[in-house]
Amino acid sequence: MRRWFMPLIHRVRRGRLRNTICLGDTKFPPGGNRQRKKVTMENQGSVNAIILDRLLFATDFSAASEAAFEYARSIAERYRAQMYVVHVIDLDVFELISSESTTEVLKQAHEQARQKIAGMLTTRGLPSDQCHIVVTHGVVPEALTGIMRQYDIELAVLGTHGRRAFKKLLLGSIAEEVFRIAPCAVLTVGPKTPPVAADAKVQHILYPVEFAPDPSDAAKYAISLAERYGARLTVMNVAEDMPASANKREDFPMPAGRWIEDHISKSSGLRRRLYFERGFGPAAEAILEFASNAVVDVIVLGVRRQDPTIAAHLPKSDTAYEVVSRAPCPVLTVRG
Repeated sequence: MRRWFMPLIHRVRRGRLRNTICLGDTKFPPGGNRQRKKVTMENQGSVNAIILDRLLFATDFSAASEAAFEYARSIAERYRAQMYVVHVIDLDVFELISSESTTEVLKQAHEQARQKIAGMLTTRGLPSDQCHIVVTHGVVPEALTGIMRQYDIELAVLGTHGRRAFKKLLLGSIAEEVFRIAPCAVLTVGPKTPPVAADAKVQHILYPVEFAPDPSDAAKYAISLAERYGARLTVMNVAEDMPASANKREDFPMPAGRWIEDHISKSSGLRRRLYFERGFGPAAEAILEFASNAVVDVIVLGVRRQDPTIAAHLPKSDTAYEVVSRAPCPVLTVRG
């Protein structure tokens, strides 16, 4: 059955122009002067499905991690994954305690953390055979990534307070350190993400891409989530060298069509829920604005391999950090 969509060419806040088209088996109704594009994919492409058997949820019992829990739970249920609920006791708080007392206090902290996690899981009625409690101590990013390797974690979920400016310079961001060095994909739930119900569904996924070419594993996650949730997937390309007020008509389907052939099988129903978005100006601003206006539920972002200590002390935040800390929805980062 053919579905009808109107191509969107409209202005949004601050004068940014966006062009949105559907990339599936679609044709546009006649009439009007709107740009009309149709993409036809005749060659069958393929993408290896991701495996999510083991998921890690990191908690520090804060409001930020509380907000992230429902996303971890939803994904674990959707993929039928085992969930490892992890708390890392930061040893910095023990610096003022005498060495004689440290062992006992640390033992008590471990037990209290286990009780808190057990209570949290019981309250939410999660099955005991699906959840595992892990409490450890050390430097938080290193401890978390160590657990990821130990248990062969395929996705980590954590909340962030979204520290910026001088706080970022002095303290860094634990979330950023984790997604920079993690051996798996990381879903970060930032401070601007609204609370969700336990049965909330992912209906719209945004995947920013450069197109030339796209070898990132991030595409696999974007496609897998869209297929699992039956969600709409918007593939976005940002022309950073053009101002936000650009009004440029382009032949979008050619690179977008190649991307589809390379990543989505011809038999996938996702092709009927696939859209292309062109943004202009600074990448982070274009991504965040579209995510807010189009009610995006998850942003999937490929990130560069970068030393987290250096990244935390750069005078200007990069696109990944800006998106993660300011996004109105969770951001799934995949190192490439």
